[in-house]
Amino acid sequence: MKRKVVIVTNKLSEGAGADELDVLEQADMVANACEKLGYEVARMEMGLDLQSAISRIREEHPEMLFNLVESLDNKGEFAFIAASVFSSLGIPYSGTPVIPMFLASNKVLAKRELVRLGLPTPKWFGADEAALLDPRKRYILKPIWEEGSLDLDESSVFYGTDERMKETAASKSREHYFIEEYIEGREFNISILGGLDGPEVLPLAEMQFLDFPAGKPKILGYRSKWEEESFEYTHTTRTFQSGEQDRVLHLRLIELCEACWKGFGLKGYVRIDFRVTKEGEPLIIDINANPCLSHSGGFAAALEQAGYSFTEAIRRILADAVGSGQWAVGSRQLAVGSRQ
Repeated sequence: MKRKVVIVTNKLSEGAGADELDVLEQADMVANACEKLGYEVARMEMGLDLQSAISRIREEHPEMLFNLVESLDNKGEFAFIAASVFSSLGIPYSGTPVIPMFLASNKVLAKRELVRLGLPTPKWFGADEAALLDPRKRYILKPIWEEGSLDLDESSVFYGTDERMKETAASKSREHYFIEEYIEGREFNISILGGLDGPEVLPLAEMQFLDFPAGKPKILGYRSKWEEESFEYTHTTRTFQSGEQDRVLHLRLIELCEACWKGFGLKGYVRIDFRVTKEGEPLIIDINANPCLSHSGGFAAALEQAGYSFTEAIRRILADAVGSGQWAVGSRQLAVGSRQ
């Protein structure tokens, strides 16, 4: 009898945009990989009616849940609730556990944890602390809970002398927005894949901002991720190429990724974003637990660069969740570390 995996996605909001619809592609990809591995696959949506979701999960009798819930009611601050529900049911589930998921989902809490762990991150302020900003520096107004660069574009970047933006920041809820020092430098988005042998830092991806006009902020905002006809989308690329001159920097980036994985208690698959100062110091700007798995995303690109099939990545994510290299079916078992 086949073991069952239930893939759980967030219920889409009415008129969902590209950032929400992307989860459907991810679910298709995961389902296909699980079927190749010999599992029985079921799919379900999860909304704010948690009792209904719990009842549906119990009816399916799964041995594993694959957590693709990115939000509930299209609100990122509810993303951790899915992991909490799965944990309460005592059913193994993919990806990051509930407590580190909560920490990583809240960017301010994540930064506080980074500081506690002695890991570098840009200086930040509450949305109501604009009076403390240095007039010589640039800053970025960020949402605390949202992923996928929602509510983030070049207009979010401002100088400490910009009174209009300081007033805008002050009008925002401190529970939902914060101000971070804008680092003018290189950006790296680095994926980590779990497994029974521990976390593996995949090939390091650097984001390149091509032909950006002078003064235009180089950020991965909403347009650069989702609006395919925009300048930001067509002029932002990913490269895995680097020279010997970056060897020391790359070793430091890998060290920081491993420290985040261990310090936060991450599992499954993660992407960590960095900005590197002009002096060559890498600073952690975001920890993405359970990042996007779609073909166009950074995690899939890193897997391809490393020579791993998507199916092998899913096998490792499942094994990391249950702590067993034999969580596969009959003759279709794959050895840990295989790139099949």
